[in-house]
Amino acid sequence: MTVASAKGSPGVTTTARVLASLWPSDVVLVDADPAGGDLALWMRAPDGSPLDPEHGLLTLAVEARRTPNAAVATHAQPTDGGLPVVCGLQAPEQVAGMGPVWPAIGHVLSSAPGAVVADVGRLGPDSAALPLVEASDVLLLVVRPAVESYSHLRERLRWLARHNPGPRGMPAVGIVVVADPRDSRAVRDLQQLLAHGAFTAPVLGAVALDPKAADVVAGRVERGIERSLLVRSVRQLVEPVYDLASTRHFAHVTRA
Repeated sequence: MTVASAKGSPGVTTTARVLASLWPSDVVLVDADPAGGDLALWMRAPDGSPLDPEHGLLTLAVEARRTPNAAVATHAQPTDGGLPVVCGLQAPEQVAGMGPVWPAIGHVLSSAPGAVVADVGRLGPDSAALPLVEASDVLLLVVRPAVESYSHLRERLRWLARHNPGPRGMPAVGIVVVADPRDSRAVRDLQQLLAHGAFTAPVLGAVALDPKAADVVAGRVERGIERSLLVRSVRQLVEPVYDLASTRHFAHVTRA
């Protein structure tokens, strides 16, 4: 599964991390944002020490360049709470040197045992991480309930409908809205907007805009968030996202 935005930072990394933490089977969280990763800064090892930012996507790329059978697990680091994480890129020169190997990484992630949740940041035609999206079962697009956000989302869906990645096809696409928990119209309004434009990508639900819990996820505050609105809202997304993954070969983005 890949998690992305059409533009900006609507909460992709927070959504990806919480979703991976709640996933019902073995899972690895991969920080694959070509603009640079945050998870190595957000998360800690089980003993409280920092994660090694040099061990992760960069070392996976080196192995994937040599062999299609690279093991994702060997490049993941255990974290406090038990979620294994593949740390992302840190320096611009690392991103520049990754160019030819992104397709190989996509193959490795799609072949990994268990589930993979990959944060690929902002998605567009020029995204270096596009091969990871093409190799995934589900593309989860995260959006905020704002006119400009919806406009960028529609343009991204139009582009996905035209994009031809090859025989494997595109992943099933779902959308989640990061919204104030009191906003009962956000999901319905977006559903109506997409239906009006004849887009078939489903709006799977809402992620609660919960700044206090998000601060905990980002490592800025230490406290329990198991009962937070953020975690409770993402927990409700697990089943629809899991179900969407099973439709990989026929639930593509189309326009009627």
